[in-house]
Amino acid sequence: MQVNMISRLGRAGTESYQLVLARWFAVVTLWLVPISTAGVNLASGAFALLALASPEVWRRAPTLRMRSPAGFAALVLFFALTLSLSYSSPGVHEALDFLMKYRKLLFIPLLYLVFADEKATAWAWAAMWGLLGTLVLTMVLTYTNYFGWTALGPMHGTDAVTRPWVFKDHISGGLMMAFLVCLSFSLARATKRAGGKVLYFVALAAMINVLFVLQGRTGQVVAIAYIAIFLVVHATRFRQYDKRTRWMVALGAVTVCACVAAFVLYSKDSRLADTAQEITQFETQNKNTSMGVRLEFYRRSIELMAHRPIAGYGVGSVRVQFERLASTQTGARAAMAGNPHNEFFLMGVQLGLIGVALFVWFLIAVAKECQRLVQPARDVANGYLFAFVFGCFANSLLLNFTEGNLFIFLVGILISAAPRRQRVGA
Repeated sequence: MQVNMISRLGRAGTESYQLVLARWFAVVTLWLVPISTAGVNLASGAFALLALASPEVWRRAPTLRMRSPAGFAALVLFFALTLSLSYSSPGVHEALDFLMKYRKLLFIPLLYLVFADEKATAWAWAAMWGLLGTLVLTMVLTYTNYFGWTALGPMHGTDAVTRPWVFKDHISGGLMMAFLVCLSFSLARATKRAGGKVLYFVALAAMINVLFVLQGRTGQVVAIAYIAIFLVVHATRFRQYDKRTRWMVALGAVTVCACVAAFVLYSKDSRLADTAQEITQFETQNKNTSMGVRLEFYRRSIELMAHRPIAGYGVGSVRVQFERLASTQTGARAAMAGNPHNEFFLMGVQLGLIGVALFVWFLIAVAKECQRLVQPARDVANGYLFAFVFGCFANSLLLNFTEGNLFIFLVGILISAAPRRQRVGA
């Protein structure tokens, strides 16, 4: 089925060449996210130019507000960030550079306008399978680097932490490996015969990778959450059995989650196990640790939001305001960053509660559109949406290049091109 779907990616008689090429560059952009920053920039730029040159896009533009709530919400959020240039605390050049990191929001409405066609469903399959390929390639190279068989990739290093890195660091790479678990499992359920078994093996290999090889804390927590959700969902299917069986299944599910979490939390070389120690060292010794400075950034963000709760300090203002608050501090408490490593706080500092509300509205609009998809696109889209939202509490993922572009292009293509469930009574 998948081969037949992907074979229908050519040009239909009524479609412009610009539209077909725009679709190709959109899916290629998604495929390149795990492996090439330059490739994503080039392919996404070509996608935007071809989309704007497509007559179909301009014909569909009036339907955007009603037919794509997520696209409209993305436009409003970007427009609010743009308006805040008028009162942003840093210089115009710095604020504009920061705003450009959010230009990826504009791809959501463009993706809808390019893929809003019943004939575009094959592109959703192409997006998922192509992304699977580049993620598997990344995972394999991560393993070979880890075992010392290869030394590949621009991010590869010689120390224990950076040795497995290939194209991305442990934060971006770990989150993508966690998502590979979800992607492989979702596609396996839709794949018959031996292909499904291979995909289940890929999911297991990705789980081991994120928990014990890359060890990005965000990815580890997301992976454990995936396990918990999977076990809970499958445990509910035992409702038709007797009470004793249901209790045994529930106890088994809890035990599995607890064992995995405990092993990761207390493993000697686990970064997740170092979380409490890093916080303690920051609090008692003023030592610069990853988790410790995050707490300091969160404290500053809350203080700034309390001072300007409505509209914030403007786009790109975090660095300037953090420098002001840290000017009287020393050691780790004087640590600096251009963002608070939390997308909700970042929006709050830049746009106040208005920004937080707009960002949440955007996420809810995306979630509602994901729920309308059929399988496996629904599980794939919901899976990364969950990882993205969860990760936004510990990182500024919409701002970040890799995680943000993966979210925009994966979810944007799926909610625009993938088949949708028929509404009841339709």
